[in-house]
Amino acid sequence: MLAFLPIIGPIIQGIISIFTKVEDTKVEVLKTNRSSDVQEAQVSSQIIQTTQDDIGLRLMRDLLCFPTVAWASLIGWDTIVAMRYPDLMFHVEKYPESVAYLPYAVVVFLLGNIGVNMWNRK
Repeated sequence: MLAFLPIIGPIIQGIISIFTKVEDTKVEVLKTNRSSDVQEAQVSSQIIQTTQDDIGLRLMRDLLCFPTVAWASLIGWDTIVAMRYPDLMFHVEKYPESVAYLPYAVVVFLLGNIGVNMWNRK
């Protein structure tokens, strides 16, 4: 392209080609990362589909999620009702320190389940 310029043309062309090779490498890395993310999401959705009809797993999931969902619902109730009707509050305790991660795990599971269902509807 710039070969008609003496001395400077090949230098500029070399610099441009190095820059384009670096950018092409970055694009290929992004494509590879994206394809591995898609594969991980497909495997995750396949696991959920496979275990969907297993009554034992569903029961265990529900037994794990129900207390956390009830606890979060009562906290929401107390937050909404506190100003106007303080007599109707439940005064929910904090989760014990030994299982403080459990509400976060349940929220991540429920949101992940929503994401997997959205993925399968594509």
